[in-house]
Amino acid sequence: MSQLDWTPGDTAPDRQGYYETRLDSGHTAISLYSVLGWMPAKTPGNLISWRALPPALEREEAERHLQEIRAAQSHIPMDY
Repeated sequence: MSQLDWTPGDTAPDRQGYYETRLDSGHTAISLYSVLGWMPAKTPGNLISWRALPPALEREEAERHLQEIRAAQSHIPMDY
């Protein structure tokens, strides 16, 4: 992807999904934009810009996230 694909961080994406984000700390990360805003909320810096992931990478990230959630849920005692 070209550096020209970056959108300023004060502009919200038009849909929920996973994006590559650039932080003022110099780090980049994959972040989820949802109805709650950018996730994870705690990052090693402030978001300065973002860009869309290619569809295949976004699907992979969504599947990885679902696997993390399923793994965490399998460790929760269900004795209620």
